[in-house]
Amino acid sequence: MSKSLDEQIHELKDKLARAAHERDEYRKLYELASIELERLRRHIFGQKAEHVDPGQMQLAFDAIVQMLAGAAASPDTGTASAPEDDGAAPGGGSGGNGKGRRSTPHGRQKLPEHLPVERIELLPPEVRDERAAEMVRIGEEVSETLEWRPASFVRLQIVRPKFAARGEPEAGVVIADVADSPVPRSLAGPGLLAHVLVSKYGDHLPLHRQEKIYERQGVHLARSTLCGWVGSCAEVLGYLVAAMAKDALSAHCIAIDATGVLVQAKDKCRRGHFWVLVADRDHVLFRFTPRHNQDGPKEFLRGYKGYVQADASSVYEELFRTEQVTEVGCWAHCRRRLFEAMSSDRERAMTALGFIHQLFAIDKATKDLAPGRRTEHRRSHAQPVLDAFRAWLDSEELLVLPRSPIAGAIGYARNQWTALTRFLEDGRLRLDNNRSELELRREALGRKNWIFVGSDDGAEWNAIIVSLIASCALHQIDPWAYLRDVLILLPSWPRDRVLELAPKSWKQTLENTDARERLAASPWTAPVTLAA
Repeated sequence: MSKSLDEQIHELKDKLARAAHERDEYRKLYELASIELERLRRHIFGQKAEHVDPGQMQLAFDAIVQMLAGAAASPDTGTASAPEDDGAAPGGGSGGNGKGRRSTPHGRQKLPEHLPVERIELLPPEVRDERAAEMVRIGEEVSETLEWRPASFVRLQIVRPKFAARGEPEAGVVIADVADSPVPRSLAGPGLLAHVLVSKYGDHLPLHRQEKIYERQGVHLARSTLCGWVGSCAEVLGYLVAAMAKDALSAHCIAIDATGVLVQAKDKCRRGHFWVLVADRDHVLFRFTPRHNQDGPKEFLRGYKGYVQADASSVYEELFRTEQVTEVGCWAHCRRRLFEAMSSDRERAMTALGFIHQLFAIDKATKDLAPGRRTEHRRSHAQPVLDAFRAWLDSEELLVLPRSPIAGAIGYARNQWTALTRFLEDGRLRLDNNRSELELRREALGRKNWIFVGSDDGAEWNAIIVSLIASCALHQIDPWAYLRDVLILLPSWPRDRVLELAPKSWKQTLENTDARERLAASPWTAPVTLAA
């Protein structure tokens, strides 16, 4: 029996619905494949930074702002032009006349004045023979060349003369006390120990490479010996880093992030994780955990009351449930998701990036203001942009294909909205978490050199030393000179004053009489007398 017309219509509607569903699924797969292809292309051929042409972004942004009913588009918000933000391409200027552009230096670079000078005189042939008596020196021309003199090992002999009172043998023999060594019964002085630490954790030279370098200089230092020195130094310096971690809990805001690392094991390498915590402008702290879960952040920040800036990873969810910690979102992560969605929905992604561009431009214009004034300026200028952006997100969320890349980017912004707008509360808060990501590059760059850490203990040593080197960079301190002096001071330094040796307090500590006297009394910093 033939089907009725209504049944045929119903079947056709079902087929049409299935075809539309399959089309949407294939479209999602296509968009996801496009994103992965773009990631791979950028990884192999392109730059990693998320740069977008500000002109194109501004066109898309302005068109949407004009369409949003009730959106505030006053001149103060900066929606009429495309000011630079921290994601703009370098070298941008203010116009075709070149004014405001960074000038490019020309000519030969001037050599630093603090370098030692070695003088070499080149005499012409006329003053090196019998005609020299007829020549009169009337001046000279000097040209400078930057040359290299290889660093060298020295045998430092610490001599302790013995004395006895003349005519009083019962008084006994007097001799100076043995100098405290950072590594007892070790051949290495604090300068060499600091050099090994900075080379390994600051310059990313694994110990087997250092062993070969020292061999070329005529000194055999086995890798096992170097490893023992690193472990002993990390044990001594661990007290200092622990004090820094305790002091970091009083910070106003702590930025946190993590990256994976391979840990050597019997059968195959297992996975571990390095974490970084940047406490205001005071400390940079690295931590290691065997697993990437919620236990790490909870343990690091136990007892902390303040702002924590992080990405939207689930490992921070339990931390943010407490009333003591306030979440601060990262606009750079939000921008990254939109940038990745450009390959599948360029128009919407460019529009959203335009809003974020305005937020960074407003923030950049207020960077030199006091925190109170900056908070007021942010609220008056950024709030209208945020209101317009939220209205756009809410309307576009209903139109985009579910589970598509642009839908994921829009969903991320909407779900993180409270945390992302937290910067309006306090002018000291940043819009992005880039400072912790930049610090984490230390481990990412080192990982490309040493590939894996030898054990959990080796990872802990890494975290301790890198914490000090990164904090030195934060306070513009030479890490080698700092580690050498700290290794000299720590063995006899009072444990209740150990925080005075942190990079945060180091410049002030060197001005104190106690620290200067201790360093001056150390044989490791005493003037050297060349042996005959």
